[in-house]
Amino acid sequence: MKYVYGPVPSRRLGNSLGIDPLPSKTCNYQCIYCQLGKTNNFTNIRKNYFPKKDTLTEIEKAIKLNENKFDYITFVGSGEPTLYKDLKDLIIKAKELSEKPVCVITNGSLLYEKEVQNALISSDVVLPSLDAGDETSFIKINRPHPSISFDNLIKGFIDFRKIFKGKFWIEVMLMKGINDTKEELLKIKEKLDLIKPDRIDINVPIRPPVEKWVKIPDKNIISLLNAIFGDYTNIFFPEEGTFKIYSSNFENEILSILKRHPMRQKQIIETFSSSGFSKNVVISNLKKLKSENKIKEISYNKQIFWKINI
Repeated sequence: MKYVYGPVPSRRLGNSLGIDPLPSKTCNYQCIYCQLGKTNNFTNIRKNYFPKKDTLTEIEKAIKLNENKFDYITFVGSGEPTLYKDLKDLIIKAKELSEKPVCVITNGSLLYEKEVQNALISSDVVLPSLDAGDETSFIKINRPHPSISFDNLIKGFIDFRKIFKGKFWIEVMLMKGINDTKEELLKIKEKLDLIKPDRIDINVPIRPPVEKWVKIPDKNIISLLNAIFGDYTNIFFPEEGTFKIYSSNFENEILSILKRHPMRQKQIIETFSSSGFSKNVVISNLKKLKSENKIKEISYNKQIFWKINI
C-alpha cells in the first residue's frame, strides 16, 4: 500500500495501523535525531501532497483488511502529518470506519494555527514532541523552518491543550551532552508545567539518528529524571513484535516499511519468517537491495539496522 502501512508494533500504542499522508521526507523540521534521514522537502506549506480521494480509499481498504488486528490508527510516517491540508477529513473518515482510537504523532510546530487545531480536535490522542526549553536549544536540536518560532510553538501547545478533550501526551527526546543536563531539563520542565500534558514520555534515540554524533544518554541520568519529572513513562527500549506485510514481494514490502520505519535486522527476520521466508533468504534479499543502493546497513548501539537509502 502507498499511504497506509502496518499494523506495526509500537512502544506506546500496541499494534498501530499507520497512515502516512506525505512523501518521504516532507517536514518543517530537520531534527538532529531523526531516524528517517535528512529532510529532502523542507517546507512549511500545508497542502494535499497525495490525492485525498486515493488516500481515503486506501484507508478504508486497510481498515477492512486488518479489522481487530490493531489497537490504534496512527497518523505518522514520512514527515510532519499536519502539513497535509485536509488531514481533518482523513481523521474523520478513519473514525467513521473504525471504533479504534485515532492518534496523531506530530512535532507540534503548527498547533498555534486554528486550522490545524480544528483538524486535530476530533482525534483521540495527540502526541507532539518537545525537546528543548528555549529558542537556542530548539534551533540546535529541531532545526525548524525559519517561519517557526519557539514562542509560537509553546503558545500552540498551551492553547490546544485547553480546548482538546482527548489525551495529550508529550514526548521528550533526550540526547547525551545536548539536552540531558540539569539546566536543560529544568527549562523543558518549566515549559511542560505551563502546557500541562496528560503524560510525559521520555525517549532516547534507539534507532540510528541522522547525525552520527547524536548519542544515547548515560543510564545514570535516570535519577536526575526522577528528581525533575517525577512520574514519567520510561520507554528506553525498542518495540517488540512483527510488522504486517501484504504480499510475497520482499522488495516492495521491505521498502514500504523502511521508508517510514528503520528496522533492526532481527526484527526483519522475524517479520518475514512469519510469512514463509527463511533467515538465509531474508539476509540474501537485504544484501541484494544493499548492492542496488536501495537500502543501507548501519551498526548502531551494538545492533544491525536497515534503513532506506534516500
